[in-house]
Amino acid sequence: MKGTQRRLQCPKCGKAFFSWRPEDLPGAPVKCYFCGTQFEDEAAKRKPAPAPAAQGAVAAVAAATTPAAEGPPAAEPAKPS
Repeated sequence: MKGTQRRLQCPKCGKAFFSWRPEDLPGAPVKCYFCGTQFEDEAAKRKPAPAPAAQGAVAAVAAATTPAAEGPPAAEPAKPS
């Protein structure tokens, strides 16, 4: 699971702590380790990451519209004179 560890400050008690923030769940609430208050950080206000299925569909469409690489064009045989 991708994500980062963020330094947060509790709006109720004012204490700072570090919390793991996953990228695929930006709306997950944060719970203060000291007073137990749940709050949203800036990650909760971000747009969610695009679904992996949508990225796969884009790659499939791009592959379908791109001509297949068959190698360099074959040279025509020389005609005898």
